[in-house]
Amino acid sequence: MPKKTKKATMKTSNGVEYQIDGQYDFKQKYADWVDDCKGQSKEKIMSVGKKGNPKPENLYLQLEQHVTENWVRPQSRNKGKNKGVFQLLKLINKSMTQKDIYTNKDVDEIKSYIRRIKVRYEAAESSYNPRNILFTRKAKFSGSKSAGNFKIEDDSDVEIYGHYADDFFAAKYGGKLAPSSWHSTSMNTANPPLAQALFGKGNLITVGLLDVLEEAVKQLESMRITYMAFNPYRIGNLSEIKSVKDFVNDILDNPELFKNGSPKYSQIARAIEGKRFTVGGKSDTVTDAAKLAALPSDIESFNLQRISTGQVKTLLGKIAGKTKKLESGDYLNIKGFSQVPVKKSWAELIRGY
Repeated sequence: MPKKTKKATMKTSNGVEYQIDGQYDFKQKYADWVDDCKGQSKEKIMSVGKKGNPKPENLYLQLEQHVTENWVRPQSRNKGKNKGVFQLLKLINKSMTQKDIYTNKDVDEIKSYIRRIKVRYEAAESSYNPRNILFTRKAKFSGSKSAGNFKIEDDSDVEIYGHYADDFFAAKYGGKLAPSSWHSTSMNTANPPLAQALFGKGNLITVGLLDVLEEAVKQLESMRITYMAFNPYRIGNLSEIKSVKDFVNDILDNPELFKNGSPKYSQIARAIEGKRFTVGGKSDTVTDAAKLAALPSDIESFNLQRISTGQVKTLLGKIAGKTKKLESGDYLNIKGFSQVPVKKSWAELIRGY
């Protein structure tokens, strides 16, 4: 059964209104992801810090501090502290919360965020991959702190990845044992909370940031922009669109809209503003007129808001050309755009003037 789509109307900060048809809930999914991460307290994810140096209060805030100067561990392999998720997260948050209409450039930026997450934070051997956060513990032990009989049986070090709170930690320090999926003795196999925040599929976070970004690209590239309304920036370019040209020619053929060749600008402006035009494959022309960059989807129709006398002159002049004879027999008279042939006297005609 095909997925139902919804129409939504939005408005940009510079007054462009547009209606989309298709699934367009990725911004809400991003907001839900932020809320889910903020709902995982530092106690729940077992990352509280030390006395006098507590960790940020929740999973989202800890992701914001991933490999920053404040929180990189002294023994961390990640000495290039400018490569943590925190920098990327700022860019993603701006894109997901401050954009009102997404251009092709914006979609390409989201794709670049996806690539960075996959290359730097999901790569199997990457030390920036949260699954590969490195800890060491002793190879063998017996007993526990709570029983008063904890004993190290093999003093050699073993590397574990993802989260520190394994059975050794719980036995030695009497701490809480983390879920077994959070830690592993093999790289890229654990799924600790930080990894869940990025990639989902965990016991705390099921939909990760990567899932949200991939869904955003999918929705933006498949949606339809069914309608757009705007104050035109370059109205003359719209003369390239057939529906506009046809409508303006109808205006030029209407004697009620002219007096002695001069346009009745107010009436013509209202007529144009009241018309919904089909785009006919000229989306780039429309976005240019609306002072927008190229969009990831074609525009199907549009109308113009509050056009001025000067804009009416430009559009009429562009379509009518320099010399246009109207239905009334008068020549179109637009100062600066049209030329009205001068009638010569019989004497001038004889003299060849």
